Amino acid sequence: MAPRTLLVLLILGVCARLHATSDWPDADGARFQGEPAALFGSLALFRTADPVLKRVPLRALSAEDCRRFHQALSSRPARAVRWTEAQGAVTRELNGSLKRLEYQYRRMILADLASRPEPELLVVIYGYHGDSGTWMLSNNIVPIHHRLQRVYPGLTATVFYGLWHNEEEHERVTIQSWTPWLVTDFKRQKDMPALARRAPPDGSSMVVMTRDGDLLLGARPLNLAAIRTFIDDLSDLVWVASPLNSRTWTDRAHYGRAVRALAYAHSDAGPELIGNPLRADGLRQRGVGRVAAKLELDAEGKVTAATLQSGSVVPEKLTAPLTDALKRAVFLPAMTGGQPVASAYDYVLEVPPANPQADADLAWLDRSIRGEVPLLAWKTLGPIPVNEQEFSEIESIGPDGRVVLRAFEVSDRRVSRASQESAFSSDFFGEAGAASVVPVDGQAQAVDGKAYAWKAIQSQNGYVNLQEGIYPRPEYCVGYAWTEIEVSADTQAWLGIGSDDGLKVWHNGELVNDRWTRRISRIDDDIVPLRLKAGKNHLLIKIQNVAGDWSFVTRLRFRDR
Repeated sequence: MAPRTLLVLLILGVCARLHATSDWPDADGARFQGEPAALFGSLALFRTADPVLKRVPLRALSAEDCRRFHQALSSRPARAVRWTEAQGAVTRELNGSLKRLEYQYRRMILADLASRPEPELLVVIYGYHGDSGTWMLSNNIVPIHHRLQRVYPGLTATVFYGLWHNEEEHERVTIQSWTPWLVTDFKRQKDMPALARRAPPDGSSMVVMTRDGDLLLGARPLNLAAIRTFIDDLSDLVWVASPLNSRTWTDRAHYGRAVRALAYAHSDAGPELIGNPLRADGLRQRGVGRVAAKLELDAEGKVTAATLQSGSVVPEKLTAPLTDALKRAVFLPAMTGGQPVASAYDYVLEVPPANPQADADLAWLDRSIRGEVPLLAWKTLGPIPVNEQEFSEIESIGPDGRVVLRAFEVSDRRVSRASQESAFSSDFFGEAGAASVVPVDGQAQAVDGKAYAWKAIQSQNGYVNLQEGIYPRPEYCVGYAWTEIEVSADTQAWLGIGSDDGLKVWHNGELVNDRWTRRISRIDDDIVPLRLKAGKNHLLIKIQNVAGDWSFVTRLRFRDR
């Protein structure tokens, strides 16, 4: 290349960079130099000198800033419907280079990306076979991985990238940990520069990046507390993009109204619903099965009238409250000839049947539920030996690697008693019921004719090791743990709990979770809804152990408003 040509190209490159990097306001009104990177939910994301993208709430941008930001991103490819058509820097280079575990045969096969949408976010686990942090991270990320896929299908994808080992070890990490996510083809990692440049120089790590490879979160799996913080930061980030997050509606409406004339300068568009005031779970509880309504909107997108239509399944007494609620829906206006215009919108909401797991998953990821109580002080009882034969029957192995024994997930005593007969010896409290158990430290307790004593123990970041101080390590046994929770008023709460192995949970004497399974303790593996009453509440849990580790890990969230 001629020197003159090279000089021209360098000048053009510098000019393009100067144009891309410009002055912007942050959330506090201060100015910074940044390059627009992506729009995510209610956040504008910028590249700056910091390796982690800067997040700015859309409300911090003026209407003119919103239009500048929109124009700067106009050349960024839209998120692809199929991953195989992705143009993101990371998602494109992973196309054809990802494998997944085939559970039936416990072997790695090429992943079919044509059946998946291009993810907006990538959760990348950097690890290697010989690192304990990799195994701890792989185990504890499983619940949040599955929860995100159920609640926000396709928004995120989890990928394992191997460090410092060979192909055999690379696949062994996946197979032995029953990895449910995607895994890089080890032989093709050299063709993944966008992922390689985020790899840590030493030890394992966990990061969240955009489809273009820009970093949003990063942490090291030093302990359970660090992993839990990463999980919560990830949940916070995804909540920003949730259509159920009413706190983001104002930001998104501000941005959308500012850029809508640019986006539809040469085409027309109907109104866009960005804030739905009706929640399916709340409607279901009130006997609503379907809502169909005709909404009239003005040129600003404000609902001026709402009329329920035939086909609605709504109790008569709720007709007026529902139409009033629909007037609070947040819309971007219809566009004609580059101008906002008044319009009408046909609103339909089908209320699905109750799904306890889906409701619990959604509630757990609802980051407006900010109250969280660490469950630190416990009384424990055990180990109580159980006949080895009662633990021997395996029913199935699930795709998450969980070994399911003769399993029941129940709420009535009849089935619970049947599962108990195949899994546990009889509970010592018998006909008196779980509510009768209110132990104190050192209290004697007879179980099956043998004497035991309750012992006070403190959890470590929610983790309780039931084998601590017991030698040799007990196997084929059960134990109990009890704690007390005091609240000032009745409130809805959710218990996140993982156990090694099987688990029963009683809340104020009522059986609320029953899982006869073989698994390891993982953060938030089960989400158990609880209705806490004003005053003192008791939790009694029963944990089985087949062999190996024996433990549980908990935390409690409650609605603080």
